[in-house]
Amino acid sequence: MRPLLQPPSSRQRQRGQILILVGVTLVVLIGAVGLAVDLGRAYGVKARLNAAVDAAAIGAARALAEGVDDTARIANAQAAAQRFFGLNYPANFLASTPSTPTASAVHDASGRWTVSVSATAQMPTTFMRVLGQTQVDVAAAGEAIRRDLDVLLVMDTSGSLAPPYSPSTVFPTLKNAAINNFIAKFAAGPGGDRVGLVTFASGAVLDVAIDKTSARGFNRTTVTNAINALTAEGATASAEGLRKGMDELNAVPVALQSSLRVILFFSDGAPNLVSGTFPRSSGGPRAYNLYSDISGVATDKADWVFDQNRRNTDLGHDTTITSLPLTGSGGVALASYNGKRTLTGSPYTNDRCNVNKAARNMVENAANSARGQQIRIYTIGLGNALNTLETSFSGGNCGYTLANEQGSTILKRLANTSDSDTLNTAHPQGLYCHAATAADLDRCFGTIASEILRLTL
Repeated sequence: MRPLLQPPSSRQRQRGQILILVGVTLVVLIGAVGLAVDLGRAYGVKARLNAAVDAAAIGAARALAEGVDDTARIANAQAAAQRFFGLNYPANFLASTPSTPTASAVHDASGRWTVSVSATAQMPTTFMRVLGQTQVDVAAAGEAIRRDLDVLLVMDTSGSLAPPYSPSTVFPTLKNAAINNFIAKFAAGPGGDRVGLVTFASGAVLDVAIDKTSARGFNRTTVTNAINALTAEGATASAEGLRKGMDELNAVPVALQSSLRVILFFSDGAPNLVSGTFPRSSGGPRAYNLYSDISGVATDKADWVFDQNRRNTDLGHDTTITSLPLTGSGGVALASYNGKRTLTGSPYTNDRCNVNKAARNMVENAANSARGQQIRIYTIGLGNALNTLETSFSGGNCGYTLANEQGSTILKRLANTSDSDTLNTAHPQGLYCHAATAADLDRCFGTIASEILRLTL
């Protein structure tokens, strides 16, 4: 007789249960490890995708400077977004597949652009497949704001830029640098940046006015032609040039002004004319640009006068000017706002040192007023003479010292640079770029254009 089958022992039953538990645990462990590994990869994809859309948004915002109208600018921005996204998201990154980024650019009534870029990426999983998850979808979005600009280029066109004082190549090189490395960097056409031009020598001229309507923009050809037509002659009415640049920016109605307003001021020398209405011993007061002659002694009377509103119209000598006014053209004070120079006499005596000091005071006063209105000033200086003194005004003559009165010191004060001896931290800070020779002008104009464009983002 066959024996009856015996039921499994307790130990056998436990062994079977353990195998089941091990199998379940392995599945859970593999899933947990897979979750950690795949989520780590997904985090890497997300970080790279974020960086790519941010770069695309910034690149697109910069590209808005190109194009004749908003339609062309938007197309350029979208193309730039695609290009920058591709450069920042490597092919097959962590085995993922990105979508084509979507980019939009919206121009609001205040002159501000909002650029938005979004993209997705699909990443296949590895260990998580055991849990039925075959891919991870990642999304990212980026945004950049570009402010439109109101820009005034204020250029010295004095005779020191031409023979016999400078090589014949200097002034053409200056004009090419201003056109190709500054003017060309900004958005022309309707809806673009506002750009204008003021030039000065023995007087100052508004060569190209900026658009003061909501249409915005500028005509690149008009500005280019105006610069190419310039000639170099005359003295250096720096204050009148800077003041006219500030006044032109302020002529835009407040509601239409850009949030970023800029003056780029170029010169190769120190100021030497005072623009104002001068009391005379006969004939009544008269408006002139009064030149501080570069020869003679400190007490010599200044009497060589020029037209205020033309670059170099010599009106001859007026020996009837009795004294200097307290304020010059546009209400700009002749006295120093920062205490760097003191004028003698009450009223101010008409002598060559007072006139020269007032010319320097006035350009610094005009710049201080502009910066107080949140107009940012950048300066470019040409030539090594900016790092020396005009000998006819130094020493015992007018008391100028190298530390206080070299041209580069004045240009740093105008720009309110971090190393200026009159730095005002409540005012916007600019840059001063020194071009030792004309060959350095491309670098200086390009550097400052890049800095201005950086501030638009």
